[in-house]
Amino acid sequence: MSSFEGLRLIRREIVANSKVSLDDLPALILKVEPNANSLDLDAAFYLHSIVDINSPFQGHEFYRNCISAVIIIALPAWAKLITLGRKRFIQKLYGEEYRDVKSLFRQAGLLQDPPTIGDIAWWDHVSGRVRLEGDRLKLERARIAERLSLELERKKLILQGITTYPQWIAIEDNTAGYDVLSYTKTDYGLANKLIEVKSTIASPLRFYITRNEWEHALEVGEAYFFHIWNMQTDPPFLYEKSSADIAPHIPQDNEKGKWKTAEIPVSIS
Repeated sequence: MSSFEGLRLIRREIVANSKVSLDDLPALILKVEPNANSLDLDAAFYLHSIVDINSPFQGHEFYRNCISAVIIIALPAWAKLITLGRKRFIQKLYGEEYRDVKSLFRQAGLLQDPPTIGDIAWWDHVSGRVRLEGDRLKLERARIAERLSLELERKKLILQGITTYPQWIAIEDNTAGYDVLSYTKTDYGLANKLIEVKSTIASPLRFYITRNEWEHALEVGEAYFFHIWNMQTDPPFLYEKSSADIAPHIPQDNEKGKWKTAEIPVSIS
């Protein structure tokens, strides 16, 4: 709470003293505000860097903008929890150390029962931003894993005396059913090697396969491979699996419906 009140003072002084530099603001605030010593001004200046500069510094909206910025940018653990729903999120913040946090949410008017349309819109907005950020991070990890597979395949091709470069298919066609096109040498020339690349940070290690990916793997047969990169290790560790390795873990359709996505354990033989 003290950092939020510190931010309020910072924003107020910026408006009142537009010619004062940000570096000079702490001294000015300590001079003009009797209670400034009780505030966390270092944290307040961090908040100033992440909270929308146009945000009002009075009322519920001020607190809501501060809370949403902190959760989305600085508290990934809380960000995951907030997607569970309002009640579940607050239930997770148990213990004496979270009493001030719950008070802050009440100060922001976010725990009203029943919630207003505006309250619901705030929770939905923050949850949506968190999910978007999660999707962005997943895509970032996926691209890193695909690049690792490209580099690995390129080295393998060089060792075989093959000068043809592997192709990054996922960049060109996200519906192809595989991510990297590589090659192997046979008695009859080059043969295609189709690679579906997965990245995982799950514990225990696992990845997900879509029906489209699996159907394409069945069509291609022995030329289809899975590269599963464990992104928790440094450097990332590769598990290369054939379609035959994955097959025992693919669910079966039944009268209740057809599967669309399957969870596959990485620790498979």
